[in-house]
Amino acid sequence: MNFPFRNYTRIPTIFLCFIGLANCALNAPNETTKNIPVSWNTGFTMPAILASSDISLNNISDLSKLISASWYADVGVRQTKIGETIFSSCADYFDKAEPSTRTIRDNEMSAYLEFKIMCEATRLLINSNNSKKSFLPDNVLNDDAPKFWPKAMALQISTKESRRIAQNPKLKTLADVTPIIKHETQLETKSIYFHKGGYQEIEILGNGDANSDGIEDVFIVVRDHVEGGNYFNMRLFVLSVNIKGDWELIKSF
Repeated sequence: MNFPFRNYTRIPTIFLCFIGLANCALNAPNETTKNIPVSWNTGFTMPAILASSDISLNNISDLSKLISASWYADVGVRQTKIGETIFSSCADYFDKAEPSTRTIRDNEMSAYLEFKIMCEATRLLINSNNSKKSFLPDNVLNDDAPKFWPKAMALQISTKESRRIAQNPKLKTLADVTPIIKHETQLETKSIYFHKGGYQEIEILGNGDANSDGIEDVFIVVRDHVEGGNYFNMRLFVLSVNIKGDWELIKSF
């Protein structure tokens, strides 16, 4: 199976500042004015969770094949548009799932979350546009990233807690909610951020312009874990960096 992965090794841009030149921004974010294609990376696991490995992905147009392709396992679900039923593909999920849909068997919920998020990711990639500019940093998953990422990315284990965090104006970033005590880089596109009581596996799924503003967005998968328990959640975030260098939340799943 071929994957046109995004190359995250960027060539540094050299800014020449002359003495007396005002407003010289040595630390300004990278700006790319070329046509930047939609791409996917290691976080996009949809092809790996299908029943067949015969689908070849060479370009974005091939992604549509994944919508009707069978998952590696059927999942019994409830609270769908038609009650209890079986999901076996993204087509089933898109046609019948509700926000409240859950698996009939509790031990299948983690697998369902993987299917669900990767289906959403597939549709996100299909519907994204090529980008005209990019202000993303060279290393998206760096040590200090949680100090700038939106607070919605922080681990939140209940609706009540999520509401409390959202309503607290003093909490602005992920690190404000859950201060990071350790960071481990596994790949250039995958890192683990540890905090008191749990950790988050954060991986880059891909890139593209998801909101048609011409600026490149990064698609990030977050897997939430609680130490000493069996809690697990999986979420998908679309983030971007504006011309001022500020991180913005575009959408989440």
